[in-house]
Amino acid sequence: MSIPTIDPADVGATGLAWLLFSYGYILCYASNLISEGSDLLLLVPSLAGLVGGVVLPFLGAVPDGTIMLFSGLGDIEKAQETLSVGVGALAGSTIMLLTVPWALSVYQGRVDFDDDNDMEPCYKQPKLTKSSLTETGVALSAEVNQGAKMMMLTTLPYFLIQIPAFFLSGDRETISAGEKNWAMSGFVICVAFFVLYLYTQVKMSNDSIHKMRRVAVIKETLKKGAISLRGALREEVINLEKKEARRRGSITSATENSPLNNGGDITH
Repeated sequence: MSIPTIDPADVGATGLAWLLFSYGYILCYASNLISEGSDLLLLVPSLAGLVGGVVLPFLGAVPDGTIMLFSGLGDIEKAQETLSVGVGALAGSTIMLLTVPWALSVYQGRVDFDDDNDMEPCYKQPKLTKSSLTETGVALSAEVNQGAKMMMLTTLPYFLIQIPAFFLSGDRETISAGEKNWAMSGFVICVAFFVLYLYTQVKMSNDSIHKMRRVAVIKETLKKGAISLRGALREEVINLEKKEARRRGSITSATENSPLNNGGDITH
């Protein structure tokens, strides 16, 4: 069964514009819902590590994954052409996220360099008094360095399939047969890298930066009135009560097992 499609010739330029803006609005609205929902999940301390390390990457990949999924549906004969469109959209969105938002965040977040150390950002008030790009900058945290290394490492599957493709020639069936094993190897490595990425994100979810993010989410939700102060701190209070109960239990157990309670003598 073929997927219902709309022929561009049947809708014209105005119809295509309407479809473009409608799809953009739906995608933007859905992304906002995903963002707000994931932020609310961060308010649960017991799930904060899982949400920040596993759920958020999955939710962030849902729109791109959906584009790739639907671009590969339909007739097998047209799958190669439609997948090319999906891969192009995915590559374009990834390149855009790695360039425009990154550059704007660095530009807006830059501060003056320290007078004693020209290459050390100085986070003191006022933070920005100079307009020169060579006299201002941002500090790079350990998470940024680790993320950059992870990005460079995860490009290996691309070269694993691209380099053999340079040396293959012939018709589509011949090239596909030659790339099949390399594509499967790249898929296995991609899955392994993805699991490694989730593992590192879960480990990093309890650091100070992620805790500050959770505090910022609590402040933002309180300002919007989406949650009360009691609701925002409820999970924190429950978590602290559990830790206190475990601490008291360990103290009680240690006291019961002490030599004095067992009738033993303390020798010097």
